[in-house]
Amino acid sequence: MRTTLNGWRPAGPVVAALLCLVLGTAQAQLAPKPATRPVAKPAVAKPVAAAPAAVQPAPVRELGGIEEYRLPNGLQILLFPDATQTTTTVNITYRVGSRHEAPGEYGMAHLLEHMLFKGTQRQKDIPGAMAQRGVRFNGTTTVDRTNYFASFNANADTLAFLLDLEADRMLGSRVAKADLDTEMTVVRNEFERGENQPFAVLSQRVNAAAFAWHPYGHATIGPKSDIENVPIEKLQAFYKRYYRPDNATLLIAGAFDKAATLALIGRYFGPLASPAVPVPQPYTVEPAQDGERTVVVRRVGGQPILLANYHVPAITHPDTPALIVYGMLMSLQPSGQLYKQLVEPKLAMAAGIGGVGGTDPNLSSAYAVLPPDGDVAKVEALLLDLAEGRGDGRGDGGAAKPFDESELVRVRDIAVNSYRQQMKNPEALIQQISGLIAAGDWRLLFQLMEDIPKVTLADVERVRAAYFRPANRTLGRYLPASGVERVEIPSAPPLAQRLAELKGPPKVEEGEQLDPIPAVLETRMGRAVLPSGISLHTLRKQTRGNAVVLLMQLRWGERDATFARNGTGLVGRLMDEGSAGYTRQQLQDALIKLRANLNVTSYDQGATVFLSAERDTLLPALRVVADALRRPQLPQDAFDRELKASIAGIEASRQEPGVLRQEATRAHYNQARGVSLGNPDYVMGVDERIANLKATTLDDVKRFYADYWSANEAQVSVVGALPEGLDAEVDKLFGDWKKPAAPKFVRYIPQHVAVPPARFDAIARDKANAIVRLHQTLPLNSEEPDYPALELAVHIFGGGGLESRLSERVRQKEGLTYGIGAALNAGYWGNAGSFAIQASYAPDKRDRVIAVVQEEVARMAADGVSAAELARAKKDILEGRKQGRGDPGALAGGLSSLAERGETWAAAQKRDDVLAAVTVEQANAAWRRHIRAGDFVISTAGDFK
Repeated sequence: MRTTLNGWRPAGPVVAALLCLVLGTAQAQLAPKPATRPVAKPAVAKPVAAAPAAVQPAPVRELGGIEEYRLPNGLQILLFPDATQTTTTVNITYRVGSRHEAPGEYGMAHLLEHMLFKGTQRQKDIPGAMAQRGVRFNGTTTVDRTNYFASFNANADTLAFLLDLEADRMLGSRVAKADLDTEMTVVRNEFERGENQPFAVLSQRVNAAAFAWHPYGHATIGPKSDIENVPIEKLQAFYKRYYRPDNATLLIAGAFDKAATLALIGRYFGPLASPAVPVPQPYTVEPAQDGERTVVVRRVGGQPILLANYHVPAITHPDTPALIVYGMLMSLQPSGQLYKQLVEPKLAMAAGIGGVGGTDPNLSSAYAVLPPDGDVAKVEALLLDLAEGRGDGRGDGGAAKPFDESELVRVRDIAVNSYRQQMKNPEALIQQISGLIAAGDWRLLFQLMEDIPKVTLADVERVRAAYFRPANRTLGRYLPASGVERVEIPSAPPLAQRLAELKGPPKVEEGEQLDPIPAVLETRMGRAVLPSGISLHTLRKQTRGNAVVLLMQLRWGERDATFARNGTGLVGRLMDEGSAGYTRQQLQDALIKLRANLNVTSYDQGATVFLSAERDTLLPALRVVADALRRPQLPQDAFDRELKASIAGIEASRQEPGVLRQEATRAHYNQARGVSLGNPDYVMGVDERIANLKATTLDDVKRFYADYWSANEAQVSVVGALPEGLDAEVDKLFGDWKKPAAPKFVRYIPQHVAVPPARFDAIARDKANAIVRLHQTLPLNSEEPDYPALELAVHIFGGGGLESRLSERVRQKEGLTYGIGAALNAGYWGNAGSFAIQASYAPDKRDRVIAVVQEEVARMAADGVSAAELARAKKDILEGRKQGRGDPGALAGGLSSLAERGETWAAAQKRDDVLAAVTVEQANAAWRRHIRAGDFVISTAGDFK
């Protein structure tokens, strides 16, 4: 269960803009939440008592393919059917978040979200029941709303079960004291994990200072005192107050029978009654800020960060589209003013503006992340001058400049492209709409998409002048003021007036439903060796919006020789800096116009090129990519910026628990492997990594590119709406990209090296959260007969989410951790396998956590797994593989792996069949044969006072 805080983390400008659209305020997620996974035969859903007469949801409206209905009890229903999907998502959103909490109850909405997974009188084990049916599920809490969502391979029985479950726990959840006692410690550990993140901590402190009265100033997860002490009676009262049909919206997207689904909704939710008393609504209004406010946070580790928050209207206000555009204009790379004047000259590692209002007026944020030795005063002055549009030169020449029309056109194109991407994925879109329900109306997303392209430069300058002013600012430093100024935040007009003229969004092209099983996928395959020798593997599928993805693998050289060369990873990071045919901005603009996204990753022995586009734009986009790959500029200023950012990131991580833990153990691993600095298997320390980067020059990068980069050995995989002439274009663009003198690719085959058991404890000062890792090496690869059985045993032990043995004992029963899991690692090549267990916890619980984990390891060997556990694990893994094969990007990766191994989809089916045939005896024997309780390297890091 995940808390979404009213804070911000640095993110790409496009991502930040989309977050603004759907969340109403720039927000950062504290930690990933374990999504529960499947297994075993679906249990028969227990229906709620039928209503005296059938209750049929009444239609209200349709927009953008989304249909709205209402039940007489007030439940709002949104359906987004898409017959081309192979999965279904069920989401229920309650209009209750942390802004509804009273003093002494902060964090209650999020705590209650956790409690609703503890069961009802009819459904005792919700995670287990989800797992039986192969359902991926989760929940999130924000300042304005709480939602619960589940995704599964389309199945009418599973859909009926989930609708029954959500109706049951809407009014019938236990919310019991015994469950609170264990879950409270889990949430407390989640809180402590957030306290380890400098940006999240700073954001929360600045928010608290920005709001004198409004509850948006309180972190959604709440303070530790309230988490630990909230009375069960208050939690139960909170649940009864806000969990009711007329305060909820049920959203269903993907593949489902609409008529049957509406009947099920009427059957399960129709009998539920809403209380006669209306849902209580908060009424606190934050008064206008009357001068600059400042906050200073001092903690161990991290790097300097500046964060300035400005009050802005609720997301329903007409100024919101202009605020979104303003943030993008300032933040886009490389055209944004913050990027050009702070990041390009290497004064800051990252900078941007983002965030809009929520249900009530909230905050927009300007931020800058500095290198450890950055000039904080200089960057602060520049950041504020630019954000607030001043030209007084106080920022040493960094005065804000007017925007031009071409920049505005670029932002509009990005917004339109983002909209198309959302409409291609109904399940993701309906999740985003969930974030706007609390703001007043789900149609607001379409209104924003319609309004953004209409924003003018005058609108942008108007909102900057209105809200980005010193008197409306909260910053992490004190600034004297010569006068008092108040910025009144206008009330949003009635939303109905804005929505009255709303037009329906344009339709995107429909896709086809393709069962993602190996036998079907094989029928869509195309395999060819082009005249140049390039291997091309394709899978034709009519996708929504004619989406298509291309994955190119380039290979070269021998491991020891390439490892000795500096800057191999920097080549890929410089590929978007422009080429002989395009400047960096032109390259970005060309891809935007073609609705394409490009990512290039390089490493010692190769590079991976990922390109997503649409059928009519893939080939033009591939021509742009070819120029970027074959004629890169590799400019000095970009190299300096990337190098400085890498060094700063390593420096900032010195005091992080994960880094300190690795520093404590690396000598042990190096000694066991018999390696020293310079060997590829040697684990470098922080200082050695920094020294290696400092020794790297741009000439190193250019020489490596000149010596190795080519299509001598190239594999191309393409999935989706394939354009005509793909093979000829690939051969034309890359077929003659040859370097006969370049060293040929020699695959490295890793070999197992035993590492003796040991114990290491590292001190991580001023960290509320501690970590532990238990690790052992294994002589194993993924093709050995034991691997499927051991994979299943490890999944049962610690890889299956909340229903795993580790999670059930350490999290559910003992409440010692927010997150714990186990993982088996074994590649296709060689036999350098490993097994690891990792967990987070409060530092004073270290010995108990380790003891409990070791008890579970011993119990696994002694008792073995049960037939029910094995069946559940098989279904979980196989359903997960099937879901993965439904995604074009994942499919492209699968094609590449099969091609690399010389296999067809029949090999994937064989692996599924072998796993499905594993017996209880085989799983137990594999665990006992490979996992040795006394062979762990145990390492911890935390503030062990």
